[in-house]
Amino acid sequence: MSQANVDKVREQFTRQAETYARMRQTTDQKGLDAMVALSGVKQDQRALDVACGPGFLTMTLATRASQVVGFDATDAFLALARAEAGRRELDNVEFRSGDAEALPFDDASFDVVCCRAAFHHFARPERVLAEMKRVARPGGKLLIGDMLGSEDGDKAAYRDHMEKLCDPSHAHTISESEFRRLFQDAGLSVEFAATGPFDIDLEEWIEHGGPSAETAAELRRMIVACLHDNKADLAVRRDGDRVSFKYQTGAFLLSRPG
Repeated sequence: MSQANVDKVREQFTRQAETYARMRQTTDQKGLDAMVALSGVKQDQRALDVACGPGFLTMTLATRASQVVGFDATDAFLALARAEAGRRELDNVEFRSGDAEALPFDDASFDVVCCRAAFHHFARPERVLAEMKRVARPGGKLLIGDMLGSEDGDKAAYRDHMEKLCDPSHAHTISESEFRRLFQDAGLSVEFAATGPFDIDLEEWIEHGGPSAETAAELRRMIVACLHDNKADLAVRRDGDRVSFKYQTGAFLLSRPG
């Protein structure tokens, strides 16, 4: 990532690390187990979790793999991850800090390379993907999971505007077709792809970003307005006092040519 982008991510998640680490979508063990199963990682293999955040996917990988490295730009996340890995008594996991555009690992050094819920933070996702491919062995697997942007340009732009108001480190919510172009341009084969909805509580979403009270009020207004016109393509709904919406999510299993 550009240094400005890295600094923005570090600033946001240093401030919001503990809040993010408590979110349902972050700690969803069923989803984590499904991603690890999809990766196909084996007990004699080495895995890398890029932009690992508080490390829940890293630690789930560690229950299946021989050795796992969690990598993130934010030291506050890594401190939480190391503490939790210690509590779980995992001795086959380590955590490293740095920039996802310049992974500090040798070529072809991992059997499986994963990235969950982070590509929308990358200003230059093609460079991160190239680094993930570089450090994967020939024939190795890459696994990417993230929320998906709308295929409608206007709705995608409105969505990105809201996401950046909530979380200034947001770069762009990548649509499924954009992901597939990234994979094709990188010379990666898609072995499996699945999409599906994930329910998000409005107040939890605002809390994870930690905007000012004024901005939070504006975000509530913008989301509630989507009840009537769906201008963000988020299937917003109200149930009593609770407002929620749905992220469309995608998981992509890729293979590096042998």
